[in-house]
Amino acid sequence: MEIELLTEFCKSVRSSTIKRLEIVPEGYENWKISPRALSFAEIAKHIIDLDNWLFEKIRNPNTISIETETAIIKYCTGKEYKELIIGLKEILEKKINLINTLDEDKLKVKMYDDAYNCEVSLVWLILRRNIDHEIHHRGQIATYLRVLADKNLMI
Repeated sequence: MEIELLTEFCKSVRSSTIKRLEIVPEGYENWKISPRALSFAEIAKHIIDLDNWLFEKIRNPNTISIETETAIIKYCTGKEYKELIIGLKEILEKKINLINTLDEDKLKVKMYDDAYNCEVSLVWLILRRNIDHEIHHRGQIATYLRVLADKNLMI
């Protein structure tokens, strides 16, 4: 039962993230709210990177955290942006398939998390370090969209 809830939560969060990314006005894929912030395209890439990090962390518990800088994109075309959104959909399926291979005992397995400097369960790692992190970035996307709307840049 916990596996089903976890996969449904993953799907719901990703669906909401993609919904927001799909309404980014054309030509604003690289827009940033400030120079040191991530652009819409970089946020999408970072979320893909987070999923890939999770896969690697499960394979190799000694894997260290990724840095946000890995998501930096010099320039993303509209076509590349659409490919990032497709990539978010595809990697979600990969994540769901992986989670479906787990069982209750595996979810309880502990591993070291360098970001928190302690041992955490696999389910905690999935929920906190992966899904909750995406939720953070989904809020970032929503805020960016509000700023663009306030500037009358939204359609």
